[in-house]
Amino acid sequence: DSDARWLDRGASSLRESGYRVVTASDGLSGLRQLFQHQPDAAVVDVSPSNTDGWDAVQRIREVSNIPVIVVSARADQMSLKKGLDLGVHGYVVKPFEGSELVERLAAALRRTYDGNGSKGTLYEHDGLSIDWRSHEVRVEGEPVHLTATEFKLLSLLVARPGWVLTHEQILSHIWGSNHMRDKGNVKLCAWNLRQKIEADPKCPRRILAKRGIGYVFAG
Repeated sequence: DSDARWLDRGASSLRESGYRVVTASDGLSGLRQLFQHQPDAAVVDVSPSNTDGWDAVQRIREVSNIPVIVVSARADQMSLKKGLDLGVHGYVVKPFEGSELVERLAAALRRTYDGNGSKGTLYEHDGLSIDWRSHEVRVEGEPVHLTATEFKLLSLLVARPGWVLTHEQILSHIWGSNHMRDKGNVKLCAWNLRQKIEADPKCPRRILAKRGIGYVFAG
C-alpha cells in the first residue's frame, strides 16, 4: 500500500546516506526493534492510517530520549501540538523527497549527540553556537548575553527547526498556561532575541515571524 511505499522510500534514502536502518510495519513491532537494537534515533509514521503511530511515539518517550522524527500525511496544528508536547525533533509531511528526511534526521542527530556519539550539550550551525549546559550563546564566535526567557525561546525554536510554533504554544511552554493571552510577551522577546543573534534584525534569517501565527527557526 502507499504507507509501505513511503516506508521503503524513506529507508532507502537513509541507507544511501550511510545510515544503518531497521524497519517495522507497525508501532508494536517498532518498539520491539527499539528494545532489541537500541537505535540512535527513530522515524515514526503517524499518518491517520497508522492508528498506533502516536502511541508508539509516546511509548518511545517513556523509555528513551533519542531523537524522534515523525512522518505524516498532514501537518495540522493539532498534530504539530501533539508532536511538540511529546518532544518530537522533526516533522516530515508526505509526499516528501528522501533528501528531506535525511536532512531532518541529520539535524536532529547533530543537535542531540556530540562528535563522539554521546549525548551532546553543544549546538553549532551557521555561526550560531549554543551550550545547553552553561547557557552560553555565541554568534560568529562572539559571546552574546541572553536573558533566561530569551534563552528558553531560542532553545524551544532551535530544537524544532522548520516548525511554526504558535504564540499560544510558546506562551504555554515558557510563560505557562496563565499567560495564554499575553502574545505581546512573545513578540517582545523575539524582537530582543533578534537584536542579539541576527546580523540584520530588520531582515532576519534565523528567527522568522509567521504573521498572525507565531515564529519558526529557519536554521
